[in-house]
Amino acid sequence: MPEANKVIAYGRTAEILQYGNGQVLKLFRIGIPMNTVQEEFRISSMVYHQGIPSPQPIQMINLNDRAGIIYQECLGTTLLNMISKKPWLVFRASKKMAKIHLDIHKVSIELPSQKESLKSRIHEAPILTREEKHQIIDYIDRLKGENKLCHGDFHPDNIILGEAEWIIDWMTGMSGHPAGDAARTLLLFKFGTLPEEAPKFVVFLISLLRRLMLRTYIRTYIKNSTISLNEIEQWILPVAAARLCESIPQKEKDELVKLIRSQLLVS
Repeated sequence: MPEANKVIAYGRTAEILQYGNGQVLKLFRIGIPMNTVQEEFRISSMVYHQGIPSPQPIQMINLNDRAGIIYQECLGTTLLNMISKKPWLVFRASKKMAKIHLDIHKVSIELPSQKESLKSRIHEAPILTREEKHQIIDYIDRLKGENKLCHGDFHPDNIILGEAEWIIDWMTGMSGHPAGDAARTLLLFKFGTLPEEAPKFVVFLISLLRRLMLRTYIRTYIKNSTISLNEIEQWILPVAAARLCESIPQKEKDELVKLIRSQLLVS
């Protein structure tokens, strides 16, 4: 078995380590359920075999009582890192991001249901009342569904630019409506926080560029698809409610709850 050595990336759920020749190990943090790891391996395998430019999942392993997945190594730099080093490329990068997302949404696939995933997470969402949860779940049932490939967490740190344009981290991959997937990206641009390990300069710079990135991404996405901004905004309510289950700072949760309650007043 190859030796896992230096950590090359951090995330809230896992670390990425160099692992032998041409491979990396996604080593999940203690407490991540084994069925979550198994589901990521299954979804990632299906996405890879659909021809989506994503790292091939090779094997699940256990290392020092932590579950892990060995992946094909994707050489390059993340879109987020590129923008932080070359902010003048923000327009080009945001347009590229939108076009990659559109290509993903062309694929029909049978994965976990977007609507059912949202409902499950909303049931467990903290802060919201039982009545608010019921209102949001009823609202989801009225939204139009589809079976297109959705990433579920599409943002600049999950795109690697190198010899190819790789899309990574398919833990939340699902079948659903592209507008819901785009709504998640819109929400991350507006409210999302970067990992705690991110350098302060990167956090500061990305915060300044975020509004510009969002505007360019949305304009490009809408211009090149049949989906309107109104359709995307219709998904903001359930996507925001589902995000409350995630390990995000309390400040972000408070902002999301404020948004959710304002949306419930008009839904």
